[in-house]
This record gives sequence, structure tokens and C-alpha cells, in this order.
Amino acid sequence: MTSLDKNKDLISLVIFTCEGREHLLAQTMLSFKKACSFQFSQVIMVIDGQISNAIKENLNPDLILQSPKRKGYVNSISKVLPLIKTPYFFWLEDDWDFPNPVEIDKWLNILEAEPTALQIILAKDALNSNIHHPYAGIHKSDLGFSANPSINKTQAIQKAFSALELASKNESTKLVGFENYIESYRKAHQMESLMIFDYEKAYVAHSGYLESTAREYHMINSIDEENSTIEKEYISGFGYHQKISLRNKISLIPKLVIAFFWLAIHAFSERYVYDYGLRIYKSYLKKFKS
Repeated sequence: MTSLDKNKDLISLVIFTCEGREHLLAQTMLSFKKACSFQFSQVIMVIDGQISNAIKENLNPDLILQSPKRKGYVNSISKVLPLIKTPYFFWLEDDWDFPNPVEIDKWLNILEAEPTALQIILAKDALNSNIHHPYAGIHKSDLGFSANPSINKTQAIQKAFSALELASKNESTKLVGFENYIESYRKAHQMESLMIFDYEKAYVAHSGYLESTAREYHMINSIDEENSTIEKEYISGFGYHQKISLRNKISLIPKLVIAFFWLAIHAFSERYVYDYGLRIYKSYLKKFKS
């Protein structure tokens, strides 16, 4: 058995998406498939809410886990983790671009050789750490645990999420995100999050800022049944009951003006800018003119 054949049996691909993001998912998978030729042991697609059947058929995953109604990202993660049977899995959300090769086989070998490592993350920012790792291009993450594109140790993430599920949920934890919780768990268990850069530049690009889901969906409180059906409308990071200051509201105005002029100018030369601007307009029509 070759190293590549051996590694195929070690890792699954887990794709997370939710309703209203089909265009992002299609773009992500097109980019990912171009960058990654690795054959995973299993491909699991996790869907929060309703999406087009066409895209599910196009991706043709081995397993689909779907909640008919939105219950939140934390709920999706919690439900899929017990279904992952391989020692490792690649965490892939639906809004990423992959301009660099995704070398699963190479990175998996590194992760196997590091008993204290929890994951290897593909960096979305330039290198900002002076702590170098023995492996070329691999560094300790300054940010700690991340759900950005990454190879993760399944059992360790499963244990972290089991602790998250059992943790007390109350008013004081309503703004605690699952990434923050797992980061605390990582530190407590003396594990490392490693990160790979492309010659000190970002390795991947995040394409879904406009369609970011409500931050409440990322909070650990959302996993409780009594909270799972709460209407979640806020994407700013400020909770439902948290008042946004007048200063923050005023500061948004020049940011919108700058963004408008940048989009208007670059829409003539860049197709993706035109598409982005059109999505803003359609979102405006849907939310405020319907």
C-alpha cells in the first residue's frame, strides 16, 4: 500500500453549508477541486436549512446530514462529528477560494507526526508570528483554533465538542462562540493549532463576508433546543440585546460611502466585483423592499 493509499483511509472531507448560500458553495467546490486532487475516504455534506437539490446532486457526497429548518452552525457541527469515522477530517465551509495547491497527503503526514497538534489551518492572513515550526511553511497559529479550512484530529475535536455540549449555558455565555470555547479547551489540554502560509502570504481567501450568517448561530448557547429556533438576524457580532452605540452607527456611514465608490469603479473591470455589487442590491430589494 502506498502512502497516498494509506492516507486516503485516514481522512474525510466535511462540507458545511446553509440555505441561501448555494452560489458560494458552488464557487468554493469548483475552486477546491481545482486545488485538491486528493481522494477522501468519505465526503460528508452538512446542510442547515433548505438548499437546491441540484447542487447536492452535483457534489454527490457519500453522506448528507440536513436540518430542514435552520438550527445554527454549532448544531450542525455537533450532529456531524459522531458520524466521522476517520481519524482526521478536512473542515470546509462554503465560502472559500483556494489559489494554492491543497496538499492533503503532505500535511496529513505532518499532523500524524505531531502528537500535541490539534489541527493544521490554511492561513487567510499573512504570517504574523515569529514562532517557527520544524516543518517548512508550518507555524504555530497566533490565533489558536480556527474553523477555517483545516485538517483536524477527529477524536480531539469530538472530545472538545462533547465538553461544549455539557457546559453550562446561561446569560453569561450568550456571546461565547464555539471557536472561543474550543480554543480554551485546546489551551487547557496543551494542544497546538498549526498554520500553513504561502511564503508569508495568505494561503486561502475568504469570499463570503457579505453572506455571513448571524453570529448567534456560532454561539455555544444556540446548541440548546430552547434556543435553536430563535430568529437570528444580526451579523455584526453584537448580540440581540446588546445595544449598538451611536458612534458605531455614525462610523458606518463613511464606510458605506467608501465601499459604494470602490464597487462602482471596479465593477467596470472586475466581474466578481460586479457580481458582489449585484448581490448587495438584490439583498437590499429582498430585505427592505419586499
